[in-house]
Amino acid sequence: MLALVFAGAGGWFLLRGLRPGSGGAGPGVTDRISHLAHALMAAAMVVMMWPMG
Repeated sequence: MLALVFAGAGGWFLLRGLRPGSGGAGPGVTDRISHLAHALMAAAMVVMMWPMG
């Protein structure tokens, strides 16, 4: 269940980081980097929960 929570949050951050700006109201460069870093962190947390081997 926790993996689904992290995957959902990661997907949300990924969409926020990749969405195009509409009329100049899109996220700035630092916001995009932050959102994509959070998506990467969420993916890493899902992988850390998997048993190794």
